[in-house]
Amino acid sequence: MASSRELAEKRSQALHLQRRVNHKISRLRTKQDVEVAGSQYDPRRPVRNIKRYTQKQLDALIARQTQFVDRATQFVPDAQRRPIPASEFKPLHVAQVKLREIRQAELNAKRDTPTASGTETIGQRRDKMRSDRKMAGNPSVTDPYEPKVNSSKDIANRKAVKKLLRDAQQKLNPGWEKKEFQRQIGEFSKMVGRIGDADLAAAVKKLSPAQFRTLWNDEGFAAAVSSQYEIVRTALISEEDKPWHVQIIHDAFADARRMVDWAAKLDPETGTKIVEKPRKKK
Repeated sequence: MASSRELAEKRSQALHLQRRVNHKISRLRTKQDVEVAGSQYDPRRPVRNIKRYTQKQLDALIARQTQFVDRATQFVPDAQRRPIPASEFKPLHVAQVKLREIRQAELNAKRDTPTASGTETIGQRRDKMRSDRKMAGNPSVTDPYEPKVNSSKDIANRKAVKKLLRDAQQKLNPGWEKKEFQRQIGEFSKMVGRIGDADLAAAVKKLSPAQFRTLWNDEGFAAAVSSQYEIVRTALISEEDKPWHVQIIHDAFADARRMVDWAAKLDPETGTKIVEKPRKKK
């Protein structure tokens, strides 16, 4: 059992640490825009309580205070300025930056590949589209090559940090993208089949995940197929009543076929360049 002198020393230590805690909470509020006061991380206790604490209670309080004032204990603000431990947010930031670097490397590898039209490269088409979106005041369109790197203030709470981290780590898994595009190939070949073009559906199914990724991310295939599907789904096609709709969907089919034929010529492993098939000898 601690002596009165030892208890007095511990109370003095706890009160000293509490002043340091106050200073750090104030600094976090002004410098980091994060409000720790009143949160689960706030180790402060009323002074009148500290003066009545037992040795066991003082030891527990001093341990919490010491951990809080340690320089390694840092916080970032969520969307409501509530504290998220920096040790939880940093792995998310690292994973998202790594994912963006991988996607940028994928783009750089295919920048010089000619598009289906043959009039520009993938890099030129992308740069033009980005410029057009910026001029239209809509630069925030989801970009497959620039996945979002979240600021902590974009995030609702700690639970959302964990979910975003799981998503980023899943996408960093080497096998995830291949499996995801295999799934999408199945879905879109079914959709094309519903539109009524069995040959196009079969051609889509023959694409490798890498070829489909380039078709989907770097050409207008998604828009072409979507326009066909919407016209059919809403029953707008009628050769007697609306012949111009028939022409729209025929043009869209032709564009989609041309793009799938182009994608089939890409390297099946990387989807980054046109692979010339050897000519048969006569």
